[in-house]
Amino acid sequence: MFVAGDPSGDQHTSHVLRRLATLVRGGNFFGIGGPAMQSQGLVPLMPFEAFNTMGFWEVLAHMPFFLKAKKRLVAAMDEYRPAALVCVDYPGLNIPLMREAHKRGIPVVWYIVPQVWAWKRKRAAILGRYASYIGCVFPFEADYFKPFAAPVSFVGHPLVEAMEGRAASLPQNALPPDALPIGAHAFRLSLVPGSRRQEVAAILPSMVKAALLLQKDHPGLAVTVSKCKNLPPALYQKACAGTGIAIFEGPLCELLAKTDGALVTSGTATLETALAKVPMVIVYRTSQITYLLMKRMIRVRFIGLPNIVAGEKIVPECIQSEANGQKLAQEMSAFITSKDLYRRTKEKLSRLESLLGGKQPSKEIAEAIAGFVKKQSMQ
Repeated sequence: MFVAGDPSGDQHTSHVLRRLATLVRGGNFFGIGGPAMQSQGLVPLMPFEAFNTMGFWEVLAHMPFFLKAKKRLVAAMDEYRPAALVCVDYPGLNIPLMREAHKRGIPVVWYIVPQVWAWKRKRAAILGRYASYIGCVFPFEADYFKPFAAPVSFVGHPLVEAMEGRAASLPQNALPPDALPIGAHAFRLSLVPGSRRQEVAAILPSMVKAALLLQKDHPGLAVTVSKCKNLPPALYQKACAGTGIAIFEGPLCELLAKTDGALVTSGTATLETALAKVPMVIVYRTSQITYLLMKRMIRVRFIGLPNIVAGEKIVPECIQSEANGQKLAQEMSAFITSKDLYRRTKEKLSRLESLLGGKQPSKEIAEAIAGFVKKQSMQ
């Protein structure tokens, strides 16, 4: 049984499912997952898009749905008695499900753990008590879980694994350093507004405004917006109407291979952009009540994963009121006009891959799950 409630978890876990199918012949996989997991044989118990919600106020507004989902998934545990429950991030739902699985003697494998290093550190103790195995995707995460009972290990980051597989087939995105400062005719700007409807609605208009301001100062600058395939086209068409901005519906990695700079909503996409060595401005905006609550609880200096992993501010972060068109254009313009800044930023981004290790998380997680399946079959 798998529970992955957001698009990045769906994508990463699909690789686990593909490997697991070769280790557990004839296995049945069910639960919550999107099109990528379903393409690898997952039988969905509920529609995926409804789970794609974030923020305190936003989740609270959808609480009846989440309570219904928990009830449905617990009933599925009782009906199907899975050999293992695989929790993929999504702690608000997965922690209660983990507790229910533990009561029933169902092993729990946790992949992509809650960011206990940023906030809610008590969750480390909860996972350490109830999980059967914890796979961390950042090397510094494992230390937070080692004081507790559950076996824990750093399995590598799925984006590093995925990008290594694509490296041979994708063209290089980087312009040679001596081509900078980049002329307006050469600079390709990508807008990456997120994978959730509310993110795109809140952030894309400001990104588009920034792009139009940049085009005034740098005529000929090419702009493309990355569309999440799970979201309706109208969401993007409305923001881009009459601007000449292209909408790209393919994988983000393909767009990044043809990108010189990007405006990216905070989340997994910032790390993917960083691993592609594309200088970016990280953007984040949410409801004011959600932001104020998060600000009181967050214990890290940065919100962007590239900056967090590096331990320094490699790329700018524009949060809440600063996530406006003028500020975004100002920050991106620095990359367009400064040869030295652009090159230094790319050099710092290039070091992130080595910090995240060269492991294959899909292999390690699939083998961990298969181990529990084997134990269950012998009982």
